[in-house]
Amino acid sequence: MTRLMRKKTLLSLLSGVLLALAMPGFGVYWLVFVCLVPLFFALDRQNGFWPGLCFGLAFFLIDLRWIVTLARFHPIVIIGYVVLAIYFAIGCGLLGAALTWPKLSRKLTWLLLAPALFVLAEFLRTLGPLGLGFSTLYSALYRIPVLIQSAAVFGSLFITAVIVAINGSLFLFLRKRDARFVVIAIGCLALLAVFALIPLPIQKGEPLRVAVVSSKVRQEEKLDGRNLAQLTSRYLQLGEVALESDPDLIVFPESILPSYILQNETLIQSFADLARRGNTQVMLGTGVYQDRNIYNAVALFAETGEVAGTYYMVRPVPFGEYIPGRRLLEAIGLGTWAKSFLPIDLSRGDGYAPLSHFGTPICFESTLAAPARQLARNGAQMLVTPTNDAWFNESSELKAHFACAVFRAVENRRWTVQSANGGISGLISPNGVIVASLNGEGVVSEDAFLQTALSLYTRFGDWVVLMLAGALVAVILICRLIARKKCGGKIA
Repeated sequence: MTRLMRKKTLLSLLSGVLLALAMPGFGVYWLVFVCLVPLFFALDRQNGFWPGLCFGLAFFLIDLRWIVTLARFHPIVIIGYVVLAIYFAIGCGLLGAALTWPKLSRKLTWLLLAPALFVLAEFLRTLGPLGLGFSTLYSALYRIPVLIQSAAVFGSLFITAVIVAINGSLFLFLRKRDARFVVIAIGCLALLAVFALIPLPIQKGEPLRVAVVSSKVRQEEKLDGRNLAQLTSRYLQLGEVALESDPDLIVFPESILPSYILQNETLIQSFADLARRGNTQVMLGTGVYQDRNIYNAVALFAETGEVAGTYYMVRPVPFGEYIPGRRLLEAIGLGTWAKSFLPIDLSRGDGYAPLSHFGTPICFESTLAAPARQLARNGAQMLVTPTNDAWFNESSELKAHFACAVFRAVENRRWTVQSANGGISGLISPNGVIVASLNGEGVVSEDAFLQTALSLYTRFGDWVVLMLAGALVAVILICRLIARKKCGGKIA
């Protein structure tokens, strides 16, 4: 490896480390505005695959470190963690190659092409069986509401684009020693802030008193059916605490008991009685066994104690709730291994249908923008996420997951509730302000409002930003190819 290559490798690794430090787990959010500058130096006028790959490896190995906590259930998780990091890092390598291949001017590359390609890369990373909503640039700003309001108009990917443009501007300033690029960086930051001037939808009607149950049951304890009686008593006691705030809605976490609650008449009556005595709605997570299928579900009890409806998870967790390509693995003789890792796949729900006024993306679904948006489009006036983060053993995943809830609130201009076992519970206002949160066992009670107005993002989704990014990339490449043709195929 040449001296120049070593230098570029170190710069790329430094960028990956800085970006990881900016993520919610470490929380040094301001680094997100400078973390890509070393990478851009490494990519400048050079072949970009290797620097991009090194950047991606450093970033994803650090930011996805919470996956390692699952190794206590199966050691093969370590291999899966490394493979996943390499898989996403290869995407970063391709991104680096795409940035350097056209040989454009530095201004076009770092102020236009780079933001467009980063947006497309983050969107593509959410697709497919290995799609993941974590590790996005915009998530670094989840505690800075004034800078994330544009998510309600153009979606959170727009924030990523502006962050990359700020990094590009600072790189150009250091490269050219031209103060105008600092002005551009400040202007981009101001662009994010100006969206905070857009007035929020008027909160109509009476407030809804929401009591959010937060628990700390170890995953090993929760999976053991012998603990059913003890855990039932524990959650019902938390329900009694919740009743003290005279709530209109009590929310319990995902899959709270090692039992199919809706197939257990005793458990149904216990939670129905809680709803009747408090004259309140009760929402809880449970598995559902139906027609030889198992679903991850949310059930809503009405004030009368009747089960008002259930929502079945549409987007289960890959390798956690289903194994992608199980039939292929069976065909090539790996079916026994797949069964040892996860005996049965959870089935998918039919669609994103709200429960009464509530959209209920379950756990992993809240890390992705699409489920919450579809629920809001289908009539959800509040977003409620029951989740079980005890799998991840107090790791950085807890903050990363709660950060996702902040962006779902802003994108759809909905009050958003997260009720977690082993994670962070709380309430978030439609402008992304964390009104209350708790990382412990107890109950958080606050007033929230039902919202009916649809944000521009809820109406149109990511298509506006994606189409602009795609069109920008296409136009730049076409112009470059035309220029090369005029030069007889030579790169100017």
